[in-house]
Amino acid sequence: MNYHTPVLLNECIESLCIRHNYDYADCTLGGGGHSEKIAELLGEGQKLHCFDRDIDAINAAKQRLAKFGEKIIYHLEPFSNLGRELAPETLGGVLYDLGVSSHQIDAGRGFSFAGNEVLDMRMDASSLKNAQDYLKGVSEENLAKAFRENSDLEHATRLAKHILLTVSHKEKITAANLSTAVEEVYKNRKEDWNSLKARVFQAIRMEVNNEIQEIKKSVEAAVHCLKNSGRLCIITYHSKEARAVKDVLSVFEKNCLCNSNLPVCVCGGSNRKIKRISKKMPSADELKKNSRSRSAVLRVYERV
Repeated sequence: MNYHTPVLLNECIESLCIRHNYDYADCTLGGGGHSEKIAELLGEGQKLHCFDRDIDAINAAKQRLAKFGEKIIYHLEPFSNLGRELAPETLGGVLYDLGVSSHQIDAGRGFSFAGNEVLDMRMDASSLKNAQDYLKGVSEENLAKAFRENSDLEHATRLAKHILLTVSHKEKITAANLSTAVEEVYKNRKEDWNSLKARVFQAIRMEVNNEIQEIKKSVEAAVHCLKNSGRLCIITYHSKEARAVKDVLSVFEKNCLCNSNLPVCVCGGSNRKIKRISKKMPSADELKKNSRSRSAVLRVYERV
């Protein structure tokens, strides 16, 4: 069974415009589906830098990508370390497939409301803070803020209060504990329970893994790592991820960064480093084959 089914695979490969004499980076290695297709197109001497903070992902991908030998360079690092690992203007393209992988959802770490695992939710199983620690240490105010900002949840304060009350005396918090608390808060919205649970789990997962800060730091580094005309391809799955990407890249799309109150430009007007190329969604055929691709959006940018 595949570790993770790559989303928008053909669209990503086409959008990267892979060329000879350029190195590339897959910042979300997962099971190596995207990396495999990229590596197949690389010539002699070209390298593909693969990042993942999950050792399970690295180990699974190494088996799948063994045939490419030294063409693949593995980085057991959060992708926020991209700028530390690679020099500026060295890459022909960078790919991100954000969010949680299919394997992580199915691996018993409490990423999904569908099971009854003890809540963990760490993408990097060696990191110190898991979902248990987060829920036992977070304030009602900050948990409600996470629900509002990460998942646009209504009645966030009431939800946060009830969840913390529900789990306060439990030695081990399970996915079922969290699911039950959601049902009790939204008891009159039974038809929406699955969607609401998914958004609650998403909001907590994002806090445990510091996802938005990781995205912003890495995407900014990716712009600097690209050579002229290099491509940046980013798959997002929800509005919070998309907003983080847009917030970073909108700055690099502007020539001038001066305050609008200034009568003339004093920054030199030469800030622009990136331009938008396209936005793509999964085809009807892909949606039929892989339901987890349903909210995916691929945004493509080019270094200028």
